Amino acid sequence: MRGVPYEPYQVDSERLATAFVEVADAAVRGGAQALGALVGSCVSLLGVASAVAVLNPPATRVEVAASDPRGLRLERAALTWGEGPGLDCRSSATAISGVPLAHPYARANWPSYTAMARSMGFACVVAVPLRASDGAVGSLSLLSELSGPIGPERLRLGQHLADATALGVLPRRRA
Repeated sequence: MRGVPYEPYQVDSERLATAFVEVADAAVRGGAQALGALVGSCVSLLGVASAVAVLNPPATRVEVAASDPRGLRLERAALTWGEGPGLDCRSSATAISGVPLAHPYARANWPSYTAMARSMGFACVVAVPLRASDGAVGSLSLLSELSGPIGPERLRLGQHLADATALGVLPRRRA
């Protein structure tokens, strides 16, 4: 897939610091609150239409948080279907970088997910793992209404926020 030109990205250091403190504080309180802080920070800082986080604990039910109802509905359906970029990201513990939902790859690998996402107005998806020392403990999907992927700076920031969330919830999962 060819890349799309992107605009350089800059974020105010105060907003950035606040986002990391909010994510860390919420992670101490637990998975659902941590995921909520993560998706809220991603929409605010990264300018995506929707953010969805999935925490996949080994012994309890999967936790899902989304910045909006569209993303939540899409991810819950994807969990039912057993397909989508979030699942692929969690399985491989690697990022799924900027897949346009009109691309044949998306249609072939995630047919139900892609059809539903496009019907909701989404045009591109990125998924990054919530990484901890022992692999991926979840995923963060960033959905855009624009056809081009988010730029590398935004992708790295999303990954850092996801990692901070994973590191914060990991001790609670082991307790």
